[in-house]
Amino acid sequence: MRGLIVAVVLAPVSITAHAQAPSNSVPISPASRLGLGIETVEARSAMTADGVILTGEIVVPPQSRRAVVAPATMIVAETLVLPGQRVSADDPVQVLSSPGLEELRAQLDVLGLEAEHAQELAQRAEALLEAGLTTGEDLHERRLTATSTRLELDAMRARFGAFEARSVAGQFLVRAPADGVLAEINTEPGFRLEEGAVIFAINTDDAVWARLHVPARLSDGLSEGGGVRVPGQSGTGQIVAVDTMIDPARRAVTVHVALPTGVNGRPGSLIDVLLPVAGERQGLSLPARAIVRLAGEDHVFVDRGEAFQAVAVRVLTRTRDAVTVEPGPVTEGDQVAVSGLAALKNQLEGG
Repeated sequence: MRGLIVAVVLAPVSITAHAQAPSNSVPISPASRLGLGIETVEARSAMTADGVILTGEIVVPPQSRRAVVAPATMIVAETLVLPGQRVSADDPVQVLSSPGLEELRAQLDVLGLEAEHAQELAQRAEALLEAGLTTGEDLHERRLTATSTRLELDAMRARFGAFEARSVAGQFLVRAPADGVLAEINTEPGFRLEEGAVIFAINTDDAVWARLHVPARLSDGLSEGGGVRVPGQSGTGQIVAVDTMIDPARRAVTVHVALPTGVNGRPGSLIDVLLPVAGERQGLSLPARAIVRLAGEDHVFVDRGEAFQAVAVRVLTRTRDAVTVEPGPVTEGDQVAVSGLAALKNQLEGG
């Protein structure tokens, strides 16, 4: 009877031990996966017969972006158009308060009077020279003064930009400088903008580029005008700029490419680009945020269905945004966690 009791007690222990995940795995239920916000991406080959696939960020080309810059410290008072809305040139966009800009407007008025006076003196000197009552040197000096004052006035007017004084002292209405879609605007009343800060920008068309951080060792074969492709999309894009400097933090070269016609996306979103360069060795491409340090080594968490397995990897290339890892422990097609990593690491380490 005693032996039977022992057998009954030991049986559940044996089952539990059999059901336990390996020591480098974290069991995860569908509910826990959702609660921890775990998301995965597919490990894909970073090398093809045509080049290397790198992940870049979609950006607006400089020629497609018109920014309005604060000429003085300003405070947001009222926003009339929301980000993403389309505007026409000269449409009112935002009301801002700025005592500094009020002073600038007063200086502009004074400078305008000075410019008019300098021009009148130059014209009078011309008449006096014709009458023989002054010298050519005096006329030359008067003309120089009139020209320099006018240039200073033009510069201040350009700085004043699209700002229109309102009836309330110190308040200004800023208008759209071009047709397009409003972007990069802070709509919170009371938000402070320092002098030189971008108040808002207008994206004047739908053209987009991609900004890539190419590992330095892969950048030698890249040049302006070189062709690029987006996997899964038709058409060819073009390299428009290759930075001559290596970013010391990323150990990478910044490359801007014009994407193929028909390829678009929101600025700030990520996109894969196939660059025509030869890599040193075959690898798998992953977002840089997939890498976790465990026991002093690089790891990723691979989705094994009912558990996430911590797998040690060797990083071949690394930028701030993406890594290429040596295949083997991780294979092409594996789903690798890119969020919820702190929770997975904590559970693995017994936290």
